[in-house]
Amino acid sequence: MRPALHYLRYWPDAAFLRRGAVYALSFLTLAGTAWLTGDTGYIWSATASIWTCLADRPGTAAARVRGLATVGIGGAAVSVIGASLHASPLAALAFVLAAGLMAGLSEVRGPATALWFKLLYVVLIAACLQPASGPSASAHAWMAGLDFLRGGLFACAVSLVLIPSDRETRPRTEIIAIYDALRRFAVALAEAGSLDMTPHKQEIRLCIETARRALASRRGLADPVALVHYAYAIAVGDAIFALLIVAGELRERLGVDHALPLACAASRLTDMHAQVLQALSCHGPDLPALTAMLFRDLREMAARRTYASTPPAYQSALAALAQFPAFDRWREGFSWPISGFAGLIDRLGLMLADLAARDTRVTRHAVRLALAGGLSLLPAQIWHVDHGYWVAVTVIMVLSPRLQTTRQISFLRFAGSLAGALFACAISLLHPTPAPVLGLSALFLAGAYTARLAGNPGGFAFCLTPAVILFSWLGEPTSSSSQVAAMRGLDTAIGCLIALASYYILAPRAELSRVFRHSIDALAVNAVYLRAASRASRTLTPSHLRLEALRVAAGRASSRAEATLSQSAGDLASDLTAAHTSLHDTARRMASLAGLIRASAESGSVDQHPGPGVQALLSALEVRLAEVAARPGRIDAIATSAPDWIGPSPLATTAFEQFLVEQAAYANAHVDSAHQAVARISALAAAHEHGGRSRRGSLRAS
Repeated sequence: MRPALHYLRYWPDAAFLRRGAVYALSFLTLAGTAWLTGDTGYIWSATASIWTCLADRPGTAAARVRGLATVGIGGAAVSVIGASLHASPLAALAFVLAAGLMAGLSEVRGPATALWFKLLYVVLIAACLQPASGPSASAHAWMAGLDFLRGGLFACAVSLVLIPSDRETRPRTEIIAIYDALRRFAVALAEAGSLDMTPHKQEIRLCIETARRALASRRGLADPVALVHYAYAIAVGDAIFALLIVAGELRERLGVDHALPLACAASRLTDMHAQVLQALSCHGPDLPALTAMLFRDLREMAARRTYASTPPAYQSALAALAQFPAFDRWREGFSWPISGFAGLIDRLGLMLADLAARDTRVTRHAVRLALAGGLSLLPAQIWHVDHGYWVAVTVIMVLSPRLQTTRQISFLRFAGSLAGALFACAISLLHPTPAPVLGLSALFLAGAYTARLAGNPGGFAFCLTPAVILFSWLGEPTSSSSQVAAMRGLDTAIGCLIALASYYILAPRAELSRVFRHSIDALAVNAVYLRAASRASRTLTPSHLRLEALRVAAGRASSRAEATLSQSAGDLASDLTAAHTSLHDTARRMASLAGLIRASAESGSVDQHPGPGVQALLSALEVRLAEVAARPGRIDAIATSAPDWIGPSPLATTAFEQFLVEQAAYANAHVDSAHQAVARISALAAAHEHGGRSRRGSLRAS
């Protein structure tokens, strides 16, 4: 009994089994129609059902339709193109190479999009190798597109009707995550002892950006009022985050005797999180009541009578928070963000800069995918081997940007495909009739879909291989099933070898340039934000919208740089990773300092400009910040002897001037730290590059 219970833990989830059965039903209907009517076009429709159902994933109806329609409908257009190139091998090769580059570059859009384009790439190669069946090339291409469209639409309809979609809860879950992260950050600040605030800041910024993207994905031609209420809840969370950043900066400076009411803030945020969770967990939330509650709690948190004994900087931050408007007044000045054409060009430029670097993993993966697809297509076209597309199927499903993942999946897929081919040969020795063969093919296909959803590549290959072999034998009853199985196993082995060989042709490299570029961008944006905050405190000009936009941009740039570093940390040397981490910490400190200066300047309690001495000091600081944003890493730009401005300064005559002088001292220290960090990163990168060249030279000499 115990061994049986031990193996039951590997049994797939019931939801995966249901989805696999529905996908197999779609295939069985089309394949059965092909067998009953003798129409070979339905065989291509059944193949379309196989690839279309692979694009389906659990999620909302809108998210599922995107994947199903991309493969089911887009595959019809790809089939027309591939079938029209059947008679011209060189044109087909050129088109397949270009399509492989596009499929590989789609990795930048996420794994789901990459899978959709890989499936379309499989369809393209299969259509190029499909034997001509019409009176002319144009008729063959047109019929191939119609047959695939029929199968794709049928698979879409069956999947959407028989498999329930998740309820659309965006951005409710994301907003709850924001307030949960804020609560945990406030509780951590209230606890005694040292605290690393960077993980909390990263999590909150990620939650806020995720909520904004979820909110933007819900927009349409006519935006309902509910979306504006959600946007207000996100804005309130962002404002509280700015207050906690100031509190964290002061806590780090003042130590254990900070006299900050962090316990009160943690208690208030705990109550707010509980109310937000209760309000947004129900099916139809009362959003006007939620926004009114958030504004009331925000006012109670910013009540200055409760925090009369707190440091002046924290009181200024509370005063700035108290100016946050109620929903009706906030809505009057609210407008949905529109990036416009300039924003599109900027994003395109950043993406091209990432893809054009010589060590970019995604670009090298795209070149590998294109070369592997070409190597799969050209021999099959020369020798007229229509089943050669199975080599492309193996290559495309095995190749990933990382060599370790490709090796693991290649081994599991090869072992699963070999076992599946042998199993199909064993079935063929029984000489079954077409009806049982069709049923077994559908049964294996259901197992393949279930294993795919469960994340088991070996089981997926083991079930998919006999399903396709038996289905192919059904379409060619005169051929030997054992020969078909042997060819599929050989195709799988060739595909795995091509995938692994491509890594030796284009070996993966550490993405030093991408990590360095994102780190420098984060430093530049945070330095510009601190410079703008310093200028606002020096001139006392109202620039809340500009500073808020810079704060959001600084947070996004830092989050992107830290995410890039975490993705490439395994490929970088430990000293280089530590240098980049130090630079990110400096950039975060610049943003925290800018928030502290902003809070004092925007509190409304300062109505007199700083004196000439403080003005000159801040102007010199702004010059240094502009320099570190434009030309970081200059050792000669580091201040040789910075005066001690932490104590009373002769330049300051008021408390606000003394505050600005102290913040200027911290800012100058951050500028020096940034220059030193960038210079160290450049030196370490050059040393590692020189070491890599020396090792390659010694290998050639030996």
